Amino acid sequence: MHLHTISTRLHALFGRSTDPAPVSGEVRALFVDTFGEEGHDGDAPEHDARDTGSIARACARMARARTKRDLAELLAAEVKRYTLSNLEEMNARIEHTMRDLPEGYRERLRPFVREQIFGAHHRLLVLACNGATAGLHAAPDPAAVAYFAMVEEACRAKAREKDPGYLYLKYLLAAFAMFVVEEPVHPVGTPFPGGQIVDVWDGTYLCPVREMADDVPYSLCPFCPAKQSTEPTFPWMRGQRRERERQACLANYWTNYKG
Repeated sequence: MHLHTISTRLHALFGRSTDPAPVSGEVRALFVDTFGEEGHDGDAPEHDARDTGSIARACARMARARTKRDLAELLAAEVKRYTLSNLEEMNARIEHTMRDLPEGYRERLRPFVREQIFGAHHRLLVLACNGATAGLHAAPDPAAVAYFAMVEEACRAKAREKDPGYLYLKYLLAAFAMFVVEEPVHPVGTPFPGGQIVDVWDGTYLCPVREMADDVPYSLCPFCPAKQSTEPTFPWMRGQRRERERQACLANYWTNYKG
């Protein structure tokens, strides 16, 4: 497949959530929106998702959440409006949008996309139902206020053309990842074209394209806790990092204790 075609399809899949934008470069704004729905006609969610007023009111409530626990409960209440069929439809929309990606890459990406949908959905509802409070007494990141304002704006923009229900669901699941459990929107191990991945090292989440999407309207990336990696994040580099840390520990030992 021609490189420009691949780039165009990737941007449609991972780019902004409403109208497509021109691609500038091979890896511009990848992984902004893994819930793209281009070219797939499916049933709308089984609730009045076109009512942007209700979305706006819910966003206002979530922006005012005082603890992560409160936010999780509010997110769960909104997510429960969606059925399992809606989640399957969302996944089908992504599968349709991914159809022109190279087969090998598409197969590596598929389980991480499902984890973003079904894994996040399951974890959110379990957390909200089982009463767990460990680590959830703290306030959400203050950026959540701007995030939910952006969600409202994006859904209003979407509603001018299509039902924003699936877009809203995407943002709800992403909010759980980013502001409740403080994880990247894209699970650790999610692959990028070229072989790099979302990774974690010494408790810090790393993304090789984190700073490439900050200017994309309605992007998730500016709110993601992952940091821009300062070195490549190929899976095999984990071994190199471990060896580097081992050598640093040895050097520290011989300098401070045996020197």
